[in-house]
Amino acid sequence: MKHTAVAAALLSVSLLAGCRQSPATPATGTQTDFGVLQTLKPGVNDTINTKLKVNVVFVGYRQTPPGQVPTARQVSTQDFREMLPARYDAVNRIPSAYGRTEKTGTSFEFDYNYVFADQAFEDDFFKFAAAAGTKEKLTPQENYFNCQGAPGCETPAGNITRAIDPNNNIVIDALQTENWLADNGARVGVKNGEYTVYLINWYDRPDFKFHSYARLDAKDTDTDTEFGKLPNRRLSAWGGSTRDGKAAQRVWFYDLSANPDPWTAAYDVTNPDVDGDEVADYRMPPIWEYGTRKANIGYGRKVSPDLARVTRYVAINLLFTPSPIYRAALTPPQMPDEIEMDLHVEQGAGAPDPATVLKPQLLQERVQPLQPFAKFKTTLKTTALDGSFADAYKCFFATSFEDICTFDYADIFGEPLFQTSVKELREAYRTTKPGTYRLPAYLFNDGSNSQGGLLGIAYDDGETGTQSFVYSFLTPGLKKFGYGFTDTTVHEIGHHLSLSHPHDGYDSEQDVSYGPSGEFAFVNLGDQSASIMSYNDLSRTFGQFNLDSQYRYLTAAYLNNANAALESVRRAQKASALGSAARNADTLFTQARTKYDALDYLGAAKLAHEGYRAVIDAANAAGVKVEAYKWFENLNGLENLSLKPQAKARYSPTFRPQPGLVIFPEETAYQRKLRLMK
Repeated sequence: MKHTAVAAALLSVSLLAGCRQSPATPATGTQTDFGVLQTLKPGVNDTINTKLKVNVVFVGYRQTPPGQVPTARQVSTQDFREMLPARYDAVNRIPSAYGRTEKTGTSFEFDYNYVFADQAFEDDFFKFAAAAGTKEKLTPQENYFNCQGAPGCETPAGNITRAIDPNNNIVIDALQTENWLADNGARVGVKNGEYTVYLINWYDRPDFKFHSYARLDAKDTDTDTEFGKLPNRRLSAWGGSTRDGKAAQRVWFYDLSANPDPWTAAYDVTNPDVDGDEVADYRMPPIWEYGTRKANIGYGRKVSPDLARVTRYVAINLLFTPSPIYRAALTPPQMPDEIEMDLHVEQGAGAPDPATVLKPQLLQERVQPLQPFAKFKTTLKTTALDGSFADAYKCFFATSFEDICTFDYADIFGEPLFQTSVKELREAYRTTKPGTYRLPAYLFNDGSNSQGGLLGIAYDDGETGTQSFVYSFLTPGLKKFGYGFTDTTVHEIGHHLSLSHPHDGYDSEQDVSYGPSGEFAFVNLGDQSASIMSYNDLSRTFGQFNLDSQYRYLTAAYLNNANAALESVRRAQKASALGSAARNADTLFTQARTKYDALDYLGAAKLAHEGYRAVIDAANAAGVKVEAYKWFENLNGLENLSLKPQAKARYSPTFRPQPGLVIFPEETAYQRKLRLMK
């Protein structure tokens, strides 16, 4: 007993001495009026910066040996190191076009991993491709390439290096190819879920087959029109698909050895300007034309820098880490937890029954993943397209100067329709439950071919770049081509909820907005991805890249609007009442950041939403009301019919590259021609 007591006493002294020698580590974080916070920063518009690994895997390409001059079809990783961005800072593009750059709160530092696939991987992949392919006759575009003009030439054009062999030509399913690459990524050191570009070259192998890719099963939701079977929907790239029961798949492949890409007009290697805008179009010829001495666009070209261009300006800027066009927050700082989609069908005389061209419940199911924590409700109202509303609709598609309805407004075509829509929206909000966001969509079911083929547009408010209305259009001509309302409206609501096209965007390092025109004509390749935001009608839903982006935007929005709400509380001198709630919310945001860095973007957004709601609920309980922004109540000049001078957005009628942020058109005449080509 004595020995035990002495030992216990000595142990106590030892522990006390240890405590004196090693003082407790102070809590990390920043001292605020709410206590020590690690992640929340009251009053600060913060940015979540993360290091993002991007794998670039070369399949069938050979690396330039050290000290050697790169040949036309060899790859030098130096081209990629010089071309690819070190970082990306996402911005809200349309609000920023009104003169003040508005960041989303998401930025990235890239960590590139360059891999050259080994012989075994290449052998297995091209064995898969050959087995998966089905023999197909040449499309009109492939025949055009062989003739460099209208199909029907007896001998191939003299200015191409090699014609496509109709007896050795196959079509491969693009989704199966993407899945094969994703399932075999570990063989080249790629972990599941990492952002990966596969750059493919079959041409330099003895087992080469002329080939293209397709999504032959792609159909319109309402009409069952098989868009995937259209010859100009053949592909040279694909990726971003979601797979049930599988981890997130972040793979995009680009095959320069595929038959010349129809969506970028790569089949025409003779004419420098294919879209007629009097600017030479930079596009990628098929790989066998690189380094040619023939008189075509491949003369003097090397594959390596072009692959780097596609990786930067398509894969990274437009697919992996794009900038949204609108704020994902919708009504900052009070973000909605209920969204009511108001579908207004404006029924023209002689137009088809709306039930045959619109599936409202399916539309809601497809849109909901973009706001996964909001409760959705859809209302459908059908009215006759007549009277003043029909007149406003006609103004939207005025065909001559005499038809213009609003000379005194900046938007000489859309203003009457916008004003009528605003009045209806204001009236609807009078009976709307607080905290509910109304998403107004007008679907014009026209019985006549009153316009040239526009499917839809997601409008902003004309003053702050805030999203306002969704307009979808259907005419007999569009219906005959195969379109209904459901897919178009999902696409336009995708815009409204923030998403951009995968063929136009912004390079933050270079501060350049660009689309498929001029030196960036090749970025139409971005449409060759699993996204209903594409223009090629091959996807019905939002793909993995869309969902990743949206959940990142939401995570940052919840964080920064919680910061804004806490600042309102501080200014109201109620910080002491929210100390515990703020610290608990801070823990959730810190956990969200951990998931965000681990690429679990949905998990991050979920925790961030919980943290945000904790702050908002505590603020309301303390008597501090956090107001939602209502753009329709803050419009200048709507009643007195005069446009205020500060409302001047940078709008571009073309997709030509421009410094800074601009508002690009929904589509150009050339894009419409491409989309409506059979």
